[in-house]
Amino acid sequence: MDWKGYYEAELLAPGARERAKQWICEAGDPRVAAAIDRRAILSFPHSALSFSGPMQAEVVSALYRSGVDEVIALGVLHSGVLPAYRRALDAEVSESERDAAFAVVRGAFVPPEPVATTPFGDLHLLPTAEAPIRSGHSGILAAEFSLDTFLAMVRLGAEAFGRPPLRVLPVYVGMTREPSSGSFDAACELADWLKGASGPGTAVVTTGDLVHLGNAYGWTAEDVAAASRGVTLDQTLRGRVDSMLQLAFGGEMEEAYRSNLEALRNDQREILPVLVEHLSPNQQYGILAFQLSNYAPILGVEPPCWVASALVAYG
Repeated sequence: MDWKGYYEAELLAPGARERAKQWICEAGDPRVAAAIDRRAILSFPHSALSFSGPMQAEVVSALYRSGVDEVIALGVLHSGVLPAYRRALDAEVSESERDAAFAVVRGAFVPPEPVATTPFGDLHLLPTAEAPIRSGHSGILAAEFSLDTFLAMVRLGAEAFGRPPLRVLPVYVGMTREPSSGSFDAACELADWLKGASGPGTAVVTTGDLVHLGNAYGWTAEDVAAASRGVTLDQTLRGRVDSMLQLAFGGEMEEAYRSNLEALRNDQREILPVLVEHLSPNQQYGILAFQLSNYAPILGVEPPCWVASALVAYG
């Protein structure tokens, strides 16, 4: 699936610009504004526009209203399009092969270009040449899409609020857990960088689709039915995400990582160790919104096929 092309086509569809601008203008959740004021890290989904758009609009609107000058946006580096990422996770290959693959996708990457071209106009990006951030010149970001809609919404937000666009540094987080040793040293390095890079006038945001389940994601219909056990599926899965976050912020990162990788299929699994380390000793988080988005018609598979679109405040 060409997700980059799919999400770009959504933004270029007739009426999409007007609808997204309306979301931005009408947004105003006080919990989101309060999170930015206390320098929490807001996490938004990157699912289909009708699902993620209103949540991203809340974040973008609050950023413009807050008066911050710069934004560091931590994006997902999706493993599905990167052979090295998949190899590093493959327990069937040798430890040395996994370690070599890990070295390719370790840490975080920034785009080599100084401008992001979005369907709503160009957005000039903040530069960085600081270790441990790596340039995406090798093409590792060529198919990555996790921040595409957000960057477009930031550009549109400038039009909605009649001001220059916010300056954004997109940082795509690769693997932060070393596969053979289980070390989160890479996450600690990124957290140290983030502390130095995020001054008083800088907000930090991130993205993640916290659950993938059903057909196309390795779950059968029977698995999905068994997961709910008498309550709604979104309640069950929100509870599982909450339990995972309790583990992560409670010092059980290895268990939380395993839950994200195997049970939730959370694509934020590599970012979360960075957030926890960066925010320590602040151990609070809040799930502001959580809904299951139906991906069966998008992927052309039989239902059930769900992706969780969630808005979370970390810190």
